[in-house]
Amino acid sequence: MYPVIHLGPLALPGYGLMVAIGVIACFLTGFLLLKYAEKEPTRVILKSLGLLAVSFVIMYFSAGIFDSFFHSLKEGNFRAAGITWEGGVIGGFTAYILLAHFFLREKRGQVLSHFSLLVPGIALGHAFGRVGCFLGGCCYGKVSFTHGVVFPDGSPADLDIPNNLVGSVPVLPTQLWEAGFELLLFLLMMALYRKVKKYNLEGWLVTYGIFRFVLEYFRGDDRGATGFFLSPSQLMSMVLVVAGILLFLFERGVIFRRLAEKCAAWREDALLPPLGKTDRILLQIDHLHTLKERGAITEEEYDSKKAELLKRI
Repeated sequence: MYPVIHLGPLALPGYGLMVAIGVIACFLTGFLLLKYAEKEPTRVILKSLGLLAVSFVIMYFSAGIFDSFFHSLKEGNFRAAGITWEGGVIGGFTAYILLAHFFLREKRGQVLSHFSLLVPGIALGHAFGRVGCFLGGCCYGKVSFTHGVVFPDGSPADLDIPNNLVGSVPVLPTQLWEAGFELLLFLLMMALYRKVKKYNLEGWLVTYGIFRFVLEYFRGDDRGATGFFLSPSQLMSMVLVVAGILLFLFERGVIFRRLAEKCAAWREDALLPPLGKTDRILLQIDHLHTLKERGAITEEEYDSKKAELLKRI
């Protein structure tokens, strides 16, 4: 409702200000959790937050690509549109997981659980961002003369819905609903931190995906089309929910077991000193030999694992 916020001589765009606050809140939360709750070394914290910054850039471009695609699909020709949060999540979250796997050696094999530590900050940052949407008048809900709010002249809500009124017609404040939901998720993840921290990512994907799917029935702005009865955001919500379920099953060892075995090997590699690849493999073979001598693994298991390691040289 305040597209421009005046702070003394400064005139700041309400949307941009809240997005900036959201980004700061996200990084600050991630820093505090990694440093004080997880006791991570400074180098791991800096690398993690640096990769998160790169992922946010990728998230922005991914959000634009998805939004442009769905608007172009609706209009039958290419149209450079705005951004869509869920499209950004699909690209940005995937980018972080891949970047962390290749560039955060200390967390190889446990990238999902590590990324989960940053998810509370992302939820909090998104809550501030949605407040920014409310200040700017975008991402508004359907027309409602009983429960709606009026956005000022020139706001997207005013420009998109033809009317002869001062300001927009009353529309549902779906931005605040979403901000409140993200804030609730953040508080729950903090209150249950020790119990659920490993599954913050999966939990967020499923709960937010379901919430956003339902919220779409109350949204009133144009988000393009998919070519069938689901809106673009509902389609992407389903992708988020399915991804969250698959990741949870993977973390529990139910599916993708061969990948889980590789993750276990990567975790073992991460515990070794930063030696050359051959040296690390030889150290692993020595460790396996010790386990065999102690009776922890069988001769067959030792030979099988040794042959697998030697193939990696």
